[in-house]
This record gives sequence, C-alpha cells and structure tokens, in this order.
Amino acid sequence: MQGPTHLVMGVLIQKILRKVEPISLRYFLTAFLAFISHGVLDRLARFTYHPPTPLFEDPFWIIYHLAMVLLSVLIVVKCWGEYKVGMGFSILPDLDWVIIHTSSFFSFQTSFWGRPIIHNLFNFLDFLPLFRYLNSLPDLSLRREGVVIECGILLMLVSLICILGRRAESDIEGASRNSIIEQHY
Repeated sequence: MQGPTHLVMGVLIQKILRKVEPISLRYFLTAFLAFISHGVLDRLARFTYHPPTPLFEDPFWIIYHLAMVLLSVLIVVKCWGEYKVGMGFSILPDLDWVIIHTSSFFSFQTSFWGRPIIHNLFNFLDFLPLFRYLNSLPDLSLRREGVVIECGILLMLVSLICILGRRAESDIEGASRNSIIEQHY
C-alpha cells in the first residue's frame, strides 16, 4: 500500500482507541496495532498498483506517486498533532525502503540494512490462513487498475474516521446536555 493508506490507518487506530485508559495502555496499543497494520496492508498491496521497482520512464507511475507524496504530506500536516503515534508507527516499517533506496540511489551499501529488516518481521502473516489464501490469488501489482482498489480502501478508511468523528461529537453534545439538565435539578 501507499503512504496515505498507512497514515490514515494509523489515524483510524488511534481514533478507535481514544477512550482506552490508562493512557500508557492506549499509546502501547496504538503503536502495536498501527505497526502490525502496516504488515496487513502490505499483504493487500498485491491487489493494488504497486510495481516492485520504480518506473521512472512511465508518466502514469510518476504522476501517481507524486499524487501519493502530496497526499501523504497533506495528511501529515493535517493530522500529525493529534495522531502522531498512530501515524508514526503505521509508516515506520517503510524506513526499510527509505534506507535501501537511498543507499542504492547514492551508490553506497549499508552492511546492516541490505534487506527490508522491518518488513521481514511481518512474514509470520503469510502463515495465517487468510493471507495464505490471498497470496494464492493473482498478483495485480503491475496493473494500473489497482489504483482504484487502493483509492477505494483509502476512502473506506477515511469514511470510518468521519463516522467515528461524528460519534465523538454526538457523545460530547450528549454529555453537555446532561450536564445542563443536572444543573437545573
């Protein structure tokens, strides 16, 4: 999956856990679940447009990835203050690719980070029945139509965040009304 999908998943996880007490448990669960969500979403990347190597000669690839970078920046700017734990841990595994691609681009090797170390932590998911089944399905990562699937997943996550936001607002309004009623009696 692309950066925006991981970031929005981190926001959703932190929003879902907003009432967990004590706060240390909330942050632990947010960090753990956001981190694991990266591996889960990456297992679904085979159904999205996700070529394994950069296609710098392909205008579609360039435009799509520029849009993903801009959307990632927008999400970080808008949400970082309140959801930094969920967002940070949801995107943390991509540090692998930053290091590997940067070292490759500048033609230097890192003896300790030649492979995606963090991403390899998620290999256990491939032994779970659901992911074993998904891995048996065709790989669509080179097909441009996969952009629609990624955008659909992203929109679904954003919709869930909006629904949770509305529920939180109605909880606050209900608490305010109850407080006003209690003051009159």
